[in-house]
Amino acid sequence: MTSTSSADNPSVPTPSDETRSVTGLGRAVDAYIAVISVLCLGAVLAVSMIEATSDNGRVNWVLFGIIAVLLVATEVHATAWLKFGGAGSVTPSWTFTFCLMLLGSPTGAIAAMGFASVVADLVARKESYKLVFNVSQICLSLAIGALILFAFDIHGPLLIDGDLPTKHAVAMILSGIVVFGSNGAIICRLLATIEKSKFWTLMRESFALSMSADAAMLALAPILLITASQSLLMLPLIGTATFFIYQTARHAIARAHEANHDALTQLLNRRAFGNEIDSFVLQPNSLSSPGAVFILDLDRFKEVNDRLGHQIGDHVLHEFGQRLISHLPDGAVIARLGGDEFAVLLTETDVEHAASIASHLHEQLQEPLNIGGFPISAGTSIGVAYFPEHGQTSDEVLHAADVAMYRAKRYRSGVEVYQPFETSQQKGRVGLLGDVGDALANDEFVLEYQPQLDVERGVLTTAEALLRWNHPVHGRVNPAEFIALAEHTDLIGPITDFVIDRAIRDVASISDELVAAVNVSARNLADRHFASRTLATLAAQGFPTKRLEIEITETALAIDPELTSVALDEFRCAGVRVSIDDFGTGYSSFSTLRRLSVDGIKIDRSFITNAANDDDNAQIVTALISLAHGLKLTVVAEGVETLAVRKLLESAGCDILQGYLISVPLPLADLAEVIAEVPPRSTLLADHPVSLPAVVS
Repeated sequence: MTSTSSADNPSVPTPSDETRSVTGLGRAVDAYIAVISVLCLGAVLAVSMIEATSDNGRVNWVLFGIIAVLLVATEVHATAWLKFGGAGSVTPSWTFTFCLMLLGSPTGAIAAMGFASVVADLVARKESYKLVFNVSQICLSLAIGALILFAFDIHGPLLIDGDLPTKHAVAMILSGIVVFGSNGAIICRLLATIEKSKFWTLMRESFALSMSADAAMLALAPILLITASQSLLMLPLIGTATFFIYQTARHAIARAHEANHDALTQLLNRRAFGNEIDSFVLQPNSLSSPGAVFILDLDRFKEVNDRLGHQIGDHVLHEFGQRLISHLPDGAVIARLGGDEFAVLLTETDVEHAASIASHLHEQLQEPLNIGGFPISAGTSIGVAYFPEHGQTSDEVLHAADVAMYRAKRYRSGVEVYQPFETSQQKGRVGLLGDVGDALANDEFVLEYQPQLDVERGVLTTAEALLRWNHPVHGRVNPAEFIALAEHTDLIGPITDFVIDRAIRDVASISDELVAAVNVSARNLADRHFASRTLATLAAQGFPTKRLEIEITETALAIDPELTSVALDEFRCAGVRVSIDDFGTGYSSFSTLRRLSVDGIKIDRSFITNAANDDDNAQIVTALISLAHGLKLTVVAEGVETLAVRKLLESAGCDILQGYLISVPLPLADLAEVIAEVPPRSTLLADHPVSLPAVVS
């Protein structure tokens, strides 16, 4: 049928007219279309010759003409009927065409369908090879069906005096089956050539729904014939039946489409994408024709959602998917796996070509997206895996690509190719999260403490608790890896509870005055019981609330400021100090700080590290300190690593310094030694600020 041919299917990688003749695929398609065209001409000629010797004077030409007009009208205006998501459209063409053949003039039926197909393709401005194939495949199928009728010695109308003899009924059924089957086989054979897929797999799966819809249309032909032969006034009843068949088919196809496609981007979903990979990997020639899988993750999509809302976020995802399509070669399979994660399947590509495509893709996807006239930059990280080298199933290849993408995201390298993991850093998110869940129970987490120096008094007043993970197999794991993952799950709750409990125990064991500072996430503050649970822990340990400091990032404040303020107010009312970590990198303002009534800010190290050599950074830091003091906030500078930076901060009036110049993060035992030496060392710290690191590092 014309409506479900590969030429109408935008997902099929048919080569363009400009490049077809110079590619092996193009030559194979041309050869196949040529064969179908020759067979069509031969079959139609045979039907015409046989019909010419028959007596078709009994044909009801008035009814024939009415149905032929309906055929042309519905074929040309196919969009008024049922549209497929990726498989063209279905029209009543089959009903009208087969009915014309059963009226007693197969040649007339073939001519009418051929004419309707040509007109429809010309109106749609389809390429020449698509037009030729569409006409040839439908006319060939009808000609074969006509030859079946001739084989039963039927050379005229199927009905005889309004009756349908048994032989005629059998011939009609067999002819319909042959027309239906041959049409599907011709189309699927072409698709198998283009996609290099298994013919029978396509027959069974790819066209199951569309072919079944056509079968229903075909089955209506005898009903239309019998009804219309009795009275033309019965045609509206046939139209009503046709409409309900279309409605049923529409719902069935819509459900099938939804089951395999993402509703927002209309790209394949994770399940369908996995099936595409498995279909390719299971092909006999897959070992000699390797492929690649990319997993892409938007780098700053969460910020877009948090700041601009989910509606803008949806627009970003949709536009990102469209841009992804525009920068990939023909034949690439594209999917949205969920959230801000997309995937690409490239078949029959070597390592160098796939790497080149990934690099080009990353470069193009860095350009801002135009959303409602405003540029929004998201960026992307790409993980690449090859098969069969990195896996022979969809699960294996997707896992490998996911691990590579995670590395690209962590190291901000843009594109990473999968490497068999040697450390926990290469295990991937799912595997790493599984180990995090066991780490608490197995006592694999430990704390280190980085002291903070009070500039005015020259003493260490606070120790920031830093979580460390000693993995039993892979050794020390980068905190940026597992903490970021845990923050997106319920694991962050018990992990933060562990850090608070262990920190106050440790600090209490070495000092009666030292403050313990602990970082908490937005997910912690969203837990309505977090503050009360923490205060209960302090009470149970007899640890003064004024000696606990809660640090929260600016980004966490932006996620849910109302819920955050409730938890922070509960802490401050109880005497717990609250400070904003990494200040200057997120979205908070001084008005936000005043509304939240926090105790202090920690200026992000990105401003501090080069402040002595960068006038702009120096001006920013000085202004931040001045404004914070105007709001009666304590200012901590983190990332202090040189004497020049320290002098700049002291001259600007910074209250507290933290960084490698003051001390590296220390195990509890080393922190205890430093704290014990602080009183006699306070004057030395003020006069000779580089002495302490030499001792404690």
